[in-house]
Amino acid sequence: MPTYVCAVPPKLLSDEQKNQIAVAISHRHGEATGAPSFFVQVVVEESESARRYLGGEPADDHIWIRGDIRAGRPEEVRGRLMLSIMRDVSAIAKVREESIWVYLCNLEPTDMVEYGHVLPPPGKEQEWFESLPAPLQSYLKGLGAKQETLRL
Repeated sequence: MPTYVCAVPPKLLSDEQKNQIAVAISHRHGEATGAPSFFVQVVVEESESARRYLGGEPADDHIWIRGDIRAGRPEEVRGRLMLSIMRDVSAIAKVREESIWVYLCNLEPTDMVEYGHVLPPPGKEQEWFESLPAPLQSYLKGLGAKQETLRL
């Protein structure tokens, strides 16, 4: 379920940097939470028409990252996750850490549908996965799911 939307200034990042950011965020989320990679979505948005401001002044060197994640994770886990993402994106984008802002928004798992199914509450991931149709399980396994690490 986690969906990370990265708002970046136009032409700040190459396609390779965008790919590296998607991999880094997916890795950091999985590292912090145990979520398999098939749950992590990363969207990099860059728009010529979008303008970002801080205090009424253009903020042309900032990257904003909003992550919608399942509620229930401890504050310490969320803090480490945000700082890790900030550091990785800063290094990849070659932008100062102070210019990377990360927001995590907690959603109840029952407020999300993915792969045609309402997500499970924490602790019920294995049962959820096993209740999915066999073709969907195979598809998800192909996206990097591992039964031994299937937890959110």
